[in-house]
Amino acid sequence: TQRRIKWVLPLLLVLVTLPEARAGILDNRIDPVCDLPDKLVREIEGYQPIVNAIVSRIFVGDFAGKTWQSLSELVDTFGARLAGSEQLEKAIDYVVDGMKRDGLENVHTENASVPHWVRGFESAQLVAPFKKNLPLLGLGTTVGTPRGGIIADVIAVESFKEFEAFTPEQVKGKIVVFVPPWQGYGKTVAYRSHGASVAAKKGAAATLIRSITPFSIGSPHTGVQDYEDGVRKIPTACITVEDAEMILRKYRRGETLTIHLEMEDRNLEPFISRNTIAELVGTTYQNNQVVVVSGHLDSWDVGVGAMDDGGG
Repeated sequence: TQRRIKWVLPLLLVLVTLPEARAGILDNRIDPVCDLPDKLVREIEGYQPIVNAIVSRIFVGDFAGKTWQSLSELVDTFGARLAGSEQLEKAIDYVVDGMKRDGLENVHTENASVPHWVRGFESAQLVAPFKKNLPLLGLGTTVGTPRGGIIADVIAVESFKEFEAFTPEQVKGKIVVFVPPWQGYGKTVAYRSHGASVAAKKGAAATLIRSITPFSIGSPHTGVQDYEDGVRKIPTACITVEDAEMILRKYRRGETLTIHLEMEDRNLEPFISRNTIAELVGTTYQNNQVVVVSGHLDSWDVGVGAMDDGGG
């Protein structure tokens, strides 16, 4: 290597996620939210030959297949790695052992306090004007509903701007369904991140969000959400693209829609987990130049985290 490289693996997506700083892909373009100075862009582009050499070695060189093998072993061995879970702690030990075995330097862990959220029973059903089960997934750190759930009429909107027209009297006790059109991850995710607090300020009982994805086969997504300090916490979950758009269409036709929502998700006391750190010392430049590479080892509980963030 040409520089001294320091590897850092922060554990928790919830602690490091900043929605305003995310970049998404829209028609193969990086969203404008990722706005870098021209000088930095040119510096990054200058490393293209080195990147090409690394990529070539990974795909067709002597390293071919090893990344895939390592990832598959991780996810097949430990599965979901939710923060605060036993599986995550076992995965940390596994990664530490692997780093030492691969010859990285200064391999160690540092304690870190992380939120400890647990998913419970979750159910949503459209009960009027007809009955239909609504697949959903509660969002990270969401609170649950009261025992037995809540039954409430729906307000459905495409945007925060559209929601501004509703008065607190109109919103009080309602389930607000946000159905934003896909505009790339960086923009659309704001509804998942902030929808609950935006609706709670006007007295909503809960929020349901169109899953943050351009495509769907009837599958809801989960992800992080952020309660605003000082604002009442209400249950929040994502529903499928198909169901969200159906609800919006019917609402705009003037129909009254009622949903029974039941969620037993809960937040426990913070958990002491670990950050995993290692160094790979370069051979060309013996100075203080450092490249920091970071990712997170935890994952959501409803998958094995192969892409988010095992592959990272």
